Amino acid sequence: MLEESQVQLLIKRAKAGDAEAFGQIFDLYSPRIYNFLFGKLRHKETAEDILNTIFLKAWENLNRYQHRQNAKFSTWLFQIANFTLIDHWRTRKETSEITKVENLSVFAVDPKLYEDYEFLWIALSELPEEYQTVLDLRFKQEFNVAETAKVMNKSEVGVRVLQHRALKMLKEKLINHGVDNY
Repeated sequence: MLEESQVQLLIKRAKAGDAEAFGQIFDLYSPRIYNFLFGKLRHKETAEDILNTIFLKAWENLNRYQHRQNAKFSTWLFQIANFTLIDHWRTRKETSEITKVENLSVFAVDPKLYEDYEFLWIALSELPEEYQTVLDLRFKQEFNVAETAKVMNKSEVGVRVLQHRALKMLKEKLINHGVDNY
């Protein structure tokens, strides 16, 4: 992963019309954003389509992006991703879901984790979408509270409350699935 200062240089080049620099940005961030989308949609083609839409929006709006000292470029991209995903759900057409855990291993860093923790992925999939999003951003994408708040268009306090409620509900679901060590 590049340092944020290196990313900012790529952005500067891309703003000047350098499509290759934007291609490098795509290569850098698309796996994480695809992972985020696929985790929510569980449908490969839809996740790919939305990923392309996100980067098209980012390219078209790149001149509006303004670097801030305490915010990463990835926060801006994930904000576009989250809003695009919300738009998709508002207008969505039905897609078939992937429910078998071995299929989810396609986007896992370590597919064995998905097999070992099937109970966790099942419980997570039963949470409301907003709970899944906050947990994904905070723990899988490793965003801090401020970055998560920006992506989800919420206050930092709102994110903390949402995260607390999501973890509480996840714990209840795990207990209901017979996992009582959590």
